[in-house]
Amino acid sequence: MTSKTLTQLRLLKLARRTFVLIFCAVCAVGFGGCSGRSAAVNKKPEGPAKVENEKPEAQLASLTLTPEAEARLGVRVEEVGFQGVPRTRTFSGEVMLPPDSTTTVTAPVTGTLLVPSQSRAPASGTRVRKGQTIFRLVPLISQSESDQRQLVERDVALNAAAANREVAIAVSRVEDTRVRAARAEQLVRDGGGSVKAAQQVQEELKLAEIDLRSARARYEIVKKTPEYANQEVKIQAPQTAIIQKVHVAPGQTVAGGTGLFDSASYAQMLIRVPVYVGDLNAILPGQSASVHGLGDAPDAARRLARPIAAPPSADPNASTADLYFTLSNTDNRLRPGQRVGVTLQIKTEGESLVVPWSSIIRDTGGGTWVYELTAPHRYERRRVEVRHMTNGMAVLERGPAPGAKVVTAGASELYGTEFGNGK
Repeated sequence: MTSKTLTQLRLLKLARRTFVLIFCAVCAVGFGGCSGRSAAVNKKPEGPAKVENEKPEAQLASLTLTPEAEARLGVRVEEVGFQGVPRTRTFSGEVMLPPDSTTTVTAPVTGTLLVPSQSRAPASGTRVRKGQTIFRLVPLISQSESDQRQLVERDVALNAAAANREVAIAVSRVEDTRVRAARAEQLVRDGGGSVKAAQQVQEELKLAEIDLRSARARYEIVKKTPEYANQEVKIQAPQTAIIQKVHVAPGQTVAGGTGLFDSASYAQMLIRVPVYVGDLNAILPGQSASVHGLGDAPDAARRLARPIAAPPSADPNASTADLYFTLSNTDNRLRPGQRVGVTLQIKTEGESLVVPWSSIIRDTGGGTWVYELTAPHRYERRRVEVRHMTNGMAVLERGPAPGAKVVTAGASELYGTEFGNGK
């Protein structure tokens, strides 16, 4: 073989080896990718959440108490049943002042306003009592009125002096007659005088005493100076109320009839309840309303408001008609414009599943539960769905079967016992 042929053979072997190496590398890569894809397909995706120790509500913990523990916790049970309970609906109401609660006090005559002694000038929001003096009004006096007053006072002084002299004369006459009467009685006892003369002196004494009483009464009358229309006038609060607005200031001269201040009594309040016109026929007419705060619990204290007749009013934009109620507000807890909850009874048919409100337990998540007596001294917690509360009873949308016995007293103690905080 020639050198050229040997070179060609070497190149051919080298090409074969290179091809084999490349083929092996490609196969290795291909098999590796297929195995990776197969592993990825076979691997399950990880879920977004992982629940451990899952336990359905049907398998919640049950409580078994001894009779002594039941007595100590004060546990009592009642049967769940259907009852015809009135349905209620809560509306939003607005507190308003009655139309006749606001009074405007005016000046009776022209004069100057002064602040009462040991008092401050009234201000808006001040609480006042009925009959409390708010201002003193000193009427303006003209010169002619002043001269006339001086003449009257002079005449009064002269008449009083004359009447006083008449009293002195009457007193002297009574004393003289008493001396004569005593002397006449002494003469009768000594036998030196007549009984008739003594009786005449006694009659004179009675007449003298009558004249003395008349003189004294006349003196009491004539010594008084007549009251004048322009004397100082006390401006008093017409009612126990709160001053809404003051229109004047101390030291100001006002004309008769000028408004001085406005006061409003908060003892009674109106509640305006706008109701959708489609619900008017469902509301029982003439009923009283239960008024409470918008965020109050169902068992919180409530106020009773009576329905009143008022001019009909409605809002065409909101498709509502207004109902009006009145209630006492002697504690001044309600104020005009305040929003309150107003619960009204609505017409209902049929019966509902009810339990006493004391049976309901709320957990930290807002869920509602009752404890059911499943066996003697054995209690299990059951979830319920409360529709509403009325007259101390919880109306259930979903709950235990009728006839089941639930705890009505001691439910909170059982709840604490279940979670390790009980007695």
